[in-house]
Amino acid sequence: MTTSALAFATRLRLRQSDSDPSSGSDGESTVSDAADQAKGLSAGDWLQAGIIVGVAIALAFVVALLIRRLVRRRNEMLATLAGRVAATIVFVIGFVYGLNSIGVAVGPLVGGLGIGGLAVAFAMKSILSNILAGILIQLRQPFQVGHLVRLGDYFGRIEAVTLRTVDMETLDGEYVLIPAAMVVENPIENWTTLGKRREEVIVGISYDTDPDEAAAGIKQAVSELDVVLDDKEVKVVITEFAGSSVNLRVLAWHSIDDHFLDVTHAIAAAAKRWLEQNDRGIPFPIRTLQLDDPAAIASAFNRDDSDPTSSASPRRSTRQSPSSGDTVSGPS
Repeated sequence: MTTSALAFATRLRLRQSDSDPSSGSDGESTVSDAADQAKGLSAGDWLQAGIIVGVAIALAFVVALLIRRLVRRRNEMLATLAGRVAATIVFVIGFVYGLNSIGVAVGPLVGGLGIGGLAVAFAMKSILSNILAGILIQLRQPFQVGHLVRLGDYFGRIEAVTLRTVDMETLDGEYVLIPAAMVVENPIENWTTLGKRREEVIVGISYDTDPDEAAAGIKQAVSELDVVLDDKEVKVVITEFAGSSVNLRVLAWHSIDDHFLDVTHAIAAAAKRWLEQNDRGIPFPIRTLQLDDPAAIASAFNRDDSDPTSSASPRRSTRQSPSSGDTVSGPS
């Protein structure tokens, strides 16, 4: 009997608490309660909190510096991220401790700001995606500062990697800030990772030239260049039968420290020198005309040659200008 009475009393209290209008407004009044607590603070309390927060900021800078120095020995890009994360943690701890020291309840305040934080997160979706992409880049390290990289339509050397952007100096001398999310979503072409690269140059020879002889000679000339690596074989192969030439494809490897434009120039110049030294000039474009009635054209030329007036100045005809009505003369 006593147990049933206690159970009934408990259910009654629960119903009263559910029907109490003030109980549903507890979550809504957390921010106002924190504001009421702040109004009762003196200048000394605020000074105490400010000193704690100031010490936390100074300590955050020191911790960030130490973390960067320790991590930089292993990874340059990850050192910046680790330092910023450590500094943020230290500052947040100091800020919360400063508020608690003067009696401000931080928990209810954070809970009341939850909805507002969600709205801000939606508004900053692109910024947050770039930050997450920047963290992913610094963790995976697909490239390092100073690497020669192609990122989408941009090609150049990496200058810095931040939480939001990848800073690049292009070969055209432009400084570009590429969003980190764009870098993660597109292919990354790193020219520096392997330390060497293959260049390709197209060389045209005439149809009268023996392609095997020309390929062997050009291969020997290119292999003797200082910029071409000795451990990689130079390849010279036929790639196309063009309108006026047989095109040879010259493939040679070089160190990534050598500028690829200088290497391309050296390969092309070496091929041209060999062709000239061996009387194998590069052919000029040639057009072949097929005549339907060559006899009629030949007779026309012969008739012009037999005409005594053909050596004189060409005949001129006149026509009426459709716009001004003036007479315009010209060769017939």
